[in-house]
Amino acid sequence: MRGGSYGDVRPGAWLLGRQRGLAGTGAKLRKAGHEVYAPTLTGIGARKHLLSREIDLDTHIQDVIGVIDDADLSDIVLVAIPMAAW
Repeated sequence: MRGGSYGDVRPGAWLLGRQRGLAGTGAKLRKAGHEVYAPTLTGIGARKHLLSREIDLDTHIQDVIGVIDDADLSDIVLVAIPMAAW
């Protein structure tokens, strides 16, 4: 992305984490004509009631794959930030 402009990138689908720092990024991408998906991972946020000891990185990978499959997405950009617990 030249100069930090999201409009320079061909419109497509973006998957963003739900971290606070990415909320503004999602708004900018939508304004530039992109589709933006921000899945809530199992055991976190609105899905915190599903928290258990069995949830691990593989669970969260499956959450993301589920969004991709359910929305029939292709040609996507996955944006994520590190999770300190992993």
